[in-house]
Amino acid sequence: MALVPSSGGGAVTDWDYWDYRRRLWRDWDLMDWDVPYWRRLQRIGSAPDLSRVIVGKDGFEANVDVGPFKPYEITVKTCGDTVIVEAKHEKRRDGDNYVGRHIVKRFILPRGYYPNDVRAELSADGVLTVKCPPSSNTERSVYVRQTTLPFLSR
Repeated sequence: MALVPSSGGGAVTDWDYWDYRRRLWRDWDLMDWDVPYWRRLQRIGSAPDLSRVIVGKDGFEANVDVGPFKPYEITVKTCGDTVIVEAKHEKRRDGDNYVGRHIVKRFILPRGYYPNDVRAELSADGVLTVKCPPSSNTERSVYVRQTTLPFLSR
């Protein structure tokens, strides 16, 4: 008595089922078979990125989870229209191991936001919030200073 019924020609082998699956799914199920097992584990086990960027009417806001770092290990810099958040642990001994962490996040400010207006706040639960208000397009008066020297004499 056969466990798998077959119609016609000879015994059914494992290769027949292989070919059936391949024809049915058109090699879609074989995509992960080419990737080594440690790459799949790395993709599954990696922590999600908890940073979030919001650009709205209130301005630019970026949240970065820097929970394992002390406040003095965190720096926020601006370079051109880029905001750079860097947090770094020096390598220190933890039992029999050495532990060191270093993260760098770069955010590009949208057009119309000035790097000089960037502010950063660190919450008690370890979330760093970087904010930048939108540029004000309001009209303002500028003082005109009068000098006694003619223009060409400068």
